[in-house]
Amino acid sequence: MYGQNTDVLRESLRELLTFHRIQHRIGGAGAPSVRATTTAEERRLIGEQIARYRHSVLTWCHQGLYAANPHIDHEKLTRRTRGPAEELRHRIHAALAGDHAGLPTITELTTTQPFRLVEIWRQAARACALGEHDFAAGVGHGRLSKAQALTLVHDVAEVTEALLVLDRRYDGIPGWQHLQSPTRLVRAAEACATYSRYSDPSYSVDHHGWDPPAQLIDPPGLPGIAGVVQAQHNLLVNLRTIPNAHSLRVVLDSQRLLSHETATRLTGADPAPAARWAQRAQVYARLVQQTRDIGGNLGTGGLAAGQGSIAAARMQKLPHDALLDPTQTRQLERISAGIDERVADALHYGITQRLYLQRANVLGLQDRDGTLEHVIRKRFIPMTGPLKATLIDLARNQLRPEPARHVSRPGAAESRIDFQAALHHRRGDTRPSQTL
Repeated sequence: MYGQNTDVLRESLRELLTFHRIQHRIGGAGAPSVRATTTAEERRLIGEQIARYRHSVLTWCHQGLYAANPHIDHEKLTRRTRGPAEELRHRIHAALAGDHAGLPTITELTTTQPFRLVEIWRQAARACALGEHDFAAGVGHGRLSKAQALTLVHDVAEVTEALLVLDRRYDGIPGWQHLQSPTRLVRAAEACATYSRYSDPSYSVDHHGWDPPAQLIDPPGLPGIAGVVQAQHNLLVNLRTIPNAHSLRVVLDSQRLLSHETATRLTGADPAPAARWAQRAQVYARLVQQTRDIGGNLGTGGLAAGQGSIAAARMQKLPHDALLDPTQTRQLERISAGIDERVADALHYGITQRLYLQRANVLGLQDRDGTLEHVIRKRFIPMTGPLKATLIDLARNQLRPEPARHVSRPGAAESRIDFQAALHHRRGDTRPSQTL
């Protein structure tokens, strides 16, 4: 996730900003009583390795600005027409072009380094390498609100400022190569950071990004409500593919039955969740009724149908006081909301792409003993008319869960405040950092 990767990146840079006497931290001589443990050539090689880690972080910054707004043609923009974000992206692009260190190898990203300073740089570069997947998995233009995009731009601007501060401190490393045009780059980063503060930040961007895919929970079945949660989780995983019409109807009926049984058991203990489950049962009952005449063999869904039936059967066997644990009840509700979303997507896709067809009665002729008779034949035709409109309305407006509110991840603001305090710290400044 974007929040997890940027937390590691900010924490790594925050600790690096507290380091002084860089030569001593990579084996150079410090005080008169401290002898050098590395040669100048070894320190030069360490400096080149740090430069590769820095190149990885700077590449992440460039990709972050591109993800915030990819529709920028820098060839048609000039220094006077570029905005703060466009100017910073232009300066980072120039810095990357002039930095010949290159990206670190996979061995450098995965091997623990002996010096603490180099190890922290490795952790920062590793977080950036993982964070590159976030920009293609939800942290990008068109998927973020304006406030979220500005928060992304602000994070990039502050990371760039930190890189420039560290770049000046590492001047004593033999053969150290500074970033190109550091003065213009730091001015662009400061202007971009100031510009992105004009609106309130939206730290809900931390919830976006790449997550490892969920895996099936293998048998044996767990006892009690945990077994229902297990079957629902496996159903959610198996709904990654579009089910055929028969499997879809089995899934719909299993969720209707499970919702009804859950609402019955929660009626006396917790009325508010019981009402939500009862409403879910009504929606699925309407879906079961409306899909009784649909067909279609394209798709899979046999495993999903089986897990849905298992979940409903296990819920029926539970005693009436089995839902007293609020943690497991909330987990069941969260997983069921994911099932609702995937069922809604399957319905909408299957109807619009004509994977699900409508059964219709068609008049025909039959030759029986030389006599033509009118008969009614059943045919499956593309879904049109009131049935199509009803099913799409149920999937889009009633089954699909409400969009999640823009809620910040716990610790998102504190992580950025601590990073800002380390970035703008001055010697002798003992004032506590101000909250945003």
